[in-house]
Amino acid sequence: KNVKTIGKKAFYGCKNLRSITIKTTRLTNKRVGSQALKGIHKNAIIKVPKSKYKSYKKWLVKKGIVRTVVIKK
Repeated sequence: KNVKTIGKKAFYGCKNLRSITIKTTRLTNKRVGSQALKGIHKNAIIKVPKSKYKSYKKWLVKKGIVRTVVIKK
C-alpha cells in the first residue's frame, strides 16, 4: 500500500502474470511507466481500490494492457 511508482517496464513481457493487486491510492498516470504492464497475460485480472477505480481504469489501458484484461474493484 506504500508503493508510489511503477517503473518503465516493470512487468513488461511477463506472459505468466495473471493477477495484480494494487492496494495503493497514491499512483497517478505520471508515476507508472509507459510500458509497465505491456505483455502480461491476456486474461489477467487487476484489482484496484474502490475509491480509485474510475481513474485507474482510464490510465491502465494506456500503460499497455490489452482490452481483455479485467480491472476489478
